[in-house]
Formats: sequence, C-alpha cells, structure tokens
Amino acid sequence: MRRNKLVYLLIVIILVFSIGCEEKKQNETTIPHTSSPTNHPPVAKFTIYPEKPRDAERIMFQNRSTDPDNDPLRFKWYIDGKYDCSCFSISEKLSEGEHTVKLVATDDKGNEDEYVLKFYVSETFIDEDVSELVLKREDVGMAWIPVMNEYSGENAYRTAFENGDKRIECVVEKYDTVEEAENRFKEYFARPLPYPPIGNESTYTENDYIDVIFRYGNLICKVSMNTTLEDAILYAKTLEAKLNQVS
Repeated sequence: MRRNKLVYLLIVIILVFSIGCEEKKQNETTIPHTSSPTNHPPVAKFTIYPEKPRDAERIMFQNRSTDPDNDPLRFKWYIDGKYDCSCFSISEKLSEGEHTVKLVATDDKGNEDEYVLKFYVSETFIDEDVSELVLKREDVGMAWIPVMNEYSGENAYRTAFENGDKRIECVVEKYDTVEEAENRFKEYFARPLPYPPIGNESTYTENDYIDVIFRYGNLICKVSMNTTLEDAILYAKTLEAKLNQVS
C-alpha cells in the first residue's frame, strides 16, 4: 500500500513538472520579442571651390550629403538667409564681403539636417599691364591671324584677329578702382539692348558685330564677333578663364 502511494506521488510530481514546462514553452513561443528599426537622419555637407573666392569668379558649392539608411534625399539651398533653389549642387557669383550659405537635407521619412558655412569673398583687382590681359593668338587659336594689336588709351588695349571672313575683336579697359569699373559698367544697362542681361555681370549688344561685355574686378572687357552670339560667348569665357589665371 505504501509502495502504491509512492508511485502515485511520483506520477503527480512528473505531471506537474511537465505542465509547467509546457506552459513555459508556450509563453516563449506565443510572446515573441518585438523591436522597431530606427531611421537615422541624413548628414548635410557641402564643399566650396575655390576655398578663397573672389567676387569676379563663380563659386562652386558641391553637395556631399549622405544618409546612414541610404534613403533618398531632398535639398534646399539658402544664400544669406534667402531661399535659392532645390538643386543638388549650385554655383554662384557673390559680391565682396561676408556671406552665409546653408544646405538643408531631408530624407523621405521627414528627418533633416543642415550644414551652414560662413566665408568671405574678396575683391578682385588686376594690377598687370593691360596689354597682357587681352586675347592673344595663343588664346584664340593659330588659325586666327592678328590684324590689330594696340593701345586705345593709357589704360585700354585692343586686339583683333581674322580667319577668312570671320573676325574677333577684344578690348580690355583697366580702372583705378573696382567702384569706377562698376559705375562704368552700369552705363551699358542704360542703353536699349537687343539681348537681355545674362548672368550677374554680362550684357549683349549688337551692331555690325555681336558684343559680349562683362566686368572683371576693375576691368571692363568686350569681345566682339561678326558670327554668332554663341561664338562671342565662347571667346568671352576664354578671356574670363585667362583673367582667372592672371589674378
């Protein structure tokens, strides 16, 4: 009889232990651990070229923003507190003085980050002999024949080239101060122009030639051609690139 009680007790203990293990197993399988992935904000960043810009040159702001989750990003640029555009990267000409550029990067979850850079734009002043600043044969190509190379005043120089019936004329005038050059350049806007102003400081006029006129620091530069506006713009940019190297 005692032996039967022991067997019965052992059976009860085994059953209780089995039920407890089963409940624990059910709890482990029916209540899984849950966690929600965290989305990280983007990291806004841009670089500036040149690092020490001048007012006569175009400044490149290259977007370097990233996102830890590789989310697609939207961008907004602000220059001196004013909205500029929603472009990926921008390039601008800015006046002499201190400027602030801000880039705001936003991912598709609404997270955002901003990068702000303050920098100084210096004034462009060219001291070189004005005869060295105009377009020369090596600038326009050896197919062009020089037909004029002379001073047209103490601080102005003129060159001209021909290639068959095509002709390029280049005139560069140097002023004692940037302010004098600015005031002289404003006079061009007072005249009726067949072409609207393009860019920050370029205007286009036309007579027998198409003229591209622009200010570069304390210089007033003019490139004239008897072909097309596109040709005149091309050689005006060649002159501007040359002046960038000089300064």
